[in-house]
Amino acid sequence: MLFGAAVSSPALAQSDSLASARKEILPLLSAMQTAANAHDADKHLAFYAHDPSLLFVINDEAITGWEALLAKQRQWWQNGKSDVIYTFVGEPDFKMPAPGLVITTYFLSSRRTLPDGTARATGFGVSAVWQRRPEGWRIIYAHESVVQK
Repeated sequence: MLFGAAVSSPALAQSDSLASARKEILPLLSAMQTAANAHDADKHLAFYAHDPSLLFVINDEAITGWEALLAKQRQWWQNGKSDVIYTFVGEPDFKMPAPGLVITTYFLSSRRTLPDGTARATGFGVSAVWQRRPEGWRIIYAHESVVQK
């Protein structure tokens, strides 16, 4: 029985670490959504690593570096003038592949007005790798893609 306890101990520690990370990251996801619905690119991207190695993949485009992603996010949100609203669909999934790294996967729906005045609803999925850094949890890699049904 001692062997079984020794084997399960790392698994229990990982489970506790994941639970703790989830508790710390969930409010960050909520703050990101609030900033996104306010179309505030600076606040939304505050949770990404301010790093030239940051990689954000959206559909078939790769954006490298925090500054490049900030410029693109401002463009997407029309410098704060967009009317897009994001809503979480279900609960985010959390995985911890290694201590200090967490992968979140979640789904969102969005609704916006197109230039011709029609409304468009879209579903999309996001996977992000969070790294624990001295300044807190930050996204170092993310992939976003439209959900096709």
